[in-house]
Parts: sequence; structure tokens; C-alpha cells
Amino acid sequence: MLTSPYLEWRVRLKRFITNKYTLYALGIIAFVLLWWIIALIINEPRAIFPDPISTISYSFNILGKKYFYISLGYSLLKLIIGFTIAFVLGMVLGLIAGNFPSFHKFLSPTMTVLKAIPTVAVVFLFLVLVRARNMPILTVVLIVFPIIYEATCGGINNIDTNIIQALKLDCRSFLKGNLKVKLPLAMPYVLVGVASSFALSIKIEIMAEALSGFTGYGLGVAIRYAQENNPGNMVPVFAYSFLSIVIMLIISLGANLIKSAIKKRL
Repeated sequence: MLTSPYLEWRVRLKRFITNKYTLYALGIIAFVLLWWIIALIINEPRAIFPDPISTISYSFNILGKKYFYISLGYSLLKLIIGFTIAFVLGMVLGLIAGNFPSFHKFLSPTMTVLKAIPTVAVVFLFLVLVRARNMPILTVVLIVFPIIYEATCGGINNIDTNIIQALKLDCRSFLKGNLKVKLPLAMPYVLVGVASSFALSIKIEIMAEALSGFTGYGLGVAIRYAQENNPGNMVPVFAYSFLSIVIMLIISLGANLIKSAIKKRL
């Protein structure tokens, strides 16, 4: 028969194993082990598929270089510019679509196409139409805009009908009623859209930089340079990619925490 201390130990062990932070840590360990095994199988760790130690060691070298921080700054700047444009445009059109169902139906085919079009196709299209340095910004706009638009429109449509009726009776100004009543009530939905799209947008922005061929600064540009300068050694490419992934994970974690907090209030 099981003793009480043994049962207590089993309960504590089960709680530890099923804890989300423990599972997250175990997932990271499993990923690193899989990475290491693949590097060993390929058997050319410094050329084709670098192992974790080589990659992380080179990443620390990169962190000591000024070029990395300048590139990070430029990437974040372009991301913020593109995201701000997409946010304003999505909010304005989403607010109109939320108030006028006919306008929402009119824009539905366009939004469907924007959400379905492959990102790579968008990148190459903008590469032909605009200068390479502006292409990542426009790519972020095109990817983020539909998300903010749908979030704003959905937030307006989810406002209580009693509030809408009271607003029609008490407020004669369409603009004032939307800015002071509808938009604040829809803001939680908008913020969920922002949290969902921000982490995605930095991934898109880095990819656009890498494909643009722009000879300036940016994390995507750094990855491209690392590959072109020494095609036989993939360690720098993996290291810059690793640092980009860490940055994206930090942003994603922050975005998910914000999104969870907002959803609890909805």
C-alpha cells in the first residue's frame, strides 16, 4: 500500500511535469537536442548545418559588434513605420466598415485576397514597383493592415445593440459618437489584433529585407551578407538567424501576455 509521503511526492512530481514553464523548458531542450542530432548526421557542422554550440558561440561574437545593433535598430524602425501606417489605415477603414455593412461587403473580396496572397509574391511585387529600401515597410503594411481592419470592424460589430440605439438617440455627431464611444469599446478587440500581428510583422520584415538585396542595414540584410560573403560557412547565417529568432520570441511572449490579459477582460 502506498504511503502518504509517496503519494505527496507523486503529486508534486506530476505538478512539476505538467507545469507550463517546465513543459516550455523541456520543449527548448528537445529542440536543441534535435538540432544537435541533425548536425551530427550531416557531419559537417561548420559548413552546411552548424551545431548549437558553434551557432550560439558565434552569436555572442555578433553581440559584441556595433553592426548588429545598428541593423536591429533599422529593422525595428522600418517595422514601426510599416506597422503604424497599417494600424492607422486599418483603424480608419475598419471603423467605417463597422458602421456601414455595405462598405464591409464591398471590401470583403479585397481583404480576402490580401489575406490569401503569398508573402513571397508580395515581396517580389514590391521589389519591382518600389525601391528596395522601402519594400520591407510596404510588405509589413500589406500583411498587418487586414488584421487590424478585421479586428476594428469586429470590435464595432460586437458593441451591445442597446448602446448603439442609445447613441443614435443621444449623439447627433457621427464622428464624435465613434471616437468617444464606439472606438473605446472596440479597442480591446483592436489590441488583440495588434498583439497577434506585431510578432508576425517582424518576421515578415526580416524576410523582406533578406530578399530585397538592399545594401544598407537590417537583420535580414545581415543574414544575406553573411551568406554571400562566405557561402561555404553557414555559422554566421545561423547565428544571425538565431538572434533574430530570440528577438521574435521575446516580442511574441510579450504580445501573448498582452493578448491573454485583454481576452480576460472581454
